[in-house]
Amino acid sequence: MIKSFWQNYKLVSNPSITPPDMVSRAGNLAENDFFNTISQIKGLNIYKNKRVKDSEAGLHEIDFIIIDGFTIYLIEFKHWVGSIEIKGDEWIQTTKKRTIAHQDPLAKLIRHTQIFKDFLTSKEFDLNNYTILSFVVFDKTRISMSKQIRQNKQIITKHNFLNTIHKNHSKIRPNSDEQNRLKEILSSMTVWSRLHLYGGEILTGSIRYFLIGSKKKKLPKHFRVNLDLNWQRNSTISFINALFGKRKKLKIKSKIYKIHPNDSVGFIQAGGYGIKHIKFGLIEKIVKDDEII
Repeated sequence: MIKSFWQNYKLVSNPSITPPDMVSRAGNLAENDFFNTISQIKGLNIYKNKRVKDSEAGLHEIDFIIIDGFTIYLIEFKHWVGSIEIKGDEWIQTTKKRTIAHQDPLAKLIRHTQIFKDFLTSKEFDLNNYTILSFVVFDKTRISMSKQIRQNKQIITKHNFLNTIHKNHSKIRPNSDEQNRLKEILSSMTVWSRLHLYGGEILTGSIRYFLIGSKKKKLPKHFRVNLDLNWQRNSTISFINALFGKRKKLKIKSKIYKIHPNDSVGFIQAGGYGIKHIKFGLIEKIVKDDEII
């Protein structure tokens, strides 16, 4: 009892600080700014950070899917600075502080475009009347690109992409049944789960289960929910709740999960392997749905 109280109280009143990755935060802010700018153009339907399954059930994220009438834009968005050149299968980014080797974003985008087409076809959606255009969009205008990169028409700055949208903006729209069917399919696509930790760090990946009182609790498949834990840290009520073992109630679909701060989330980070257990007491917010920006 005392040990359990102390573990719960410590997690709520004095949790470990997890500072944010400032590069990731800058990228997220740039994505949000791009989303807000695009949203001001009337007649577009925009989907952010959607995951699409390949034939082997692998998941791939598309930064932006933008629907403009019979045109579908797929965007790989990059908030890079410095200079970029291609060496072999990698793109080399050089800044004042470091050199980073990246996976080829254009090759990734082309692969995701084909997976996206296959996905819509598997849903029996007819793409014959649609044009799918894919772009790697760089947020920064003042970025030095090698000639090989600049000459590729699928690689573009945010400014030039917005000009492309305005120039090709069409008033011709599919019939309402077709529009609604496409919206239904794209809305059904999931996003990565995100755990917002105390101190600002955000973990991106998949929630596999809750570990409550050392017992695994399975979660509904394909659930979508945003949960703010509101631990009320450093307040008297947190102390009392920890002392008497009061638990948070998290509702997901029709199920209620009662959790202590010392219970945890079984979580696999995107691009990683192996399940990590993240204590609920360290989590400020769980995002498992389209965020309203």
